[in-house]
Amino acid sequence: MRYPAQRKVETKARILSVASRMFREGGAESNGIGSIMKKIGLTKGGFYRHFESRDQLYVEAVDLAFSEMGDRMLEAAKRARKGHELEAMIRLYLSKDHLNSPAAGCVISTLGSDIARQPVAIRRQINRSMRAYRDRLLPYMSGKTLEEKAATYSLLYPSMVGVLIAARTLGDPAAQETMLANARDSFIERYVRGTR
Repeated sequence: MRYPAQRKVETKARILSVASRMFREGGAESNGIGSIMKKIGLTKGGFYRHFESRDQLYVEAVDLAFSEMGDRMLEAAKRARKGHELEAMIRLYLSKDHLNSPAAGCVISTLGSDIARQPVAIRRQINRSMRAYRDRLLPYMSGKTLEEKAATYSLLYPSMVGVLIAARTLGDPAAQETMLANARDSFIERYVRGTR
């Protein structure tokens, strides 16, 4: 049975969305094609109508994750008062909500070590998504020049990723919140208030 073109596009989008969330929540290795397809009510055989390989799914799912997180960060910046956009993004990234929602959050904080183990060709494709994410956030970074903004990003983003990963390893919610709050305050002081 042939699917109309629009239905095929919608099905691929559903597969990508579910895979992206499942990968971020439980890891890429523990979520195979069969479990992803089952989650949306389709057979494993139908997967290959939409993707050439699991690697293609992985790359596109990571790209979607970067896009979704970028949308959330930009939305926080747009809601912020003028001059407080970066502070709003820091607060969003280092929030209890983000901590407790890995399936909807930053892909590097959940799959970073997995991505690092991928073949070079896959990492290069993912690197394009990561650069696009960075480029979307750069206008809100502190600094007068593009180089200064890029330097801020290259320090701030991996620092926030590290804090989020470390906080997720703690078994005590109070200790998690303390770690997030201390990092938020420190980063806002350094990258927002310290530049005024």
